[in-house]
Amino acid sequence: MLPQPIFGDRSLTQAFYQAVIDRFYDGFNLSTQALLAECTLGFAPSPEGVKTFFIVAPTLVAAEQIIAEIDSILQRVAELMAGVGQVGLCVIPPGSECSESGDRQSSEKVPADCLACKFFSIFCDCETTDR
Repeated sequence: MLPQPIFGDRSLTQAFYQAVIDRFYDGFNLSTQALLAECTLGFAPSPEGVKTFFIVAPTLVAAEQIIAEIDSILQRVAELMAGVGQVGLCVIPPGSECSESGDRQSSEKVPADCLACKFFSIFCDCETTDR
């Protein structure tokens, strides 16, 4: 009988992902760090099973500013997050029922069908990238 892996511990997993996200911030200039600090960041698989790093922007303006930095964001994700195949940039569309009636500070309560997302694939030449 094989022992149960310690990685099943939820608090350990959360601490690991938080450390990765903290290190992710460190690779950017202060204005980009401030922009990303306004967002909610996390990991989840896409419906196709692709590991995805999600950035949920608080406003459409913030999402547009993030798109202006998307190349450096994709590069940073490729450097730090082996196995992540795409970045999903999401925002609650202005004027939607969810943005008017929901508590936008509590992202865990926002239904997925209330988010508008754009996905950016990560293309990495893994032989030349130092991980």
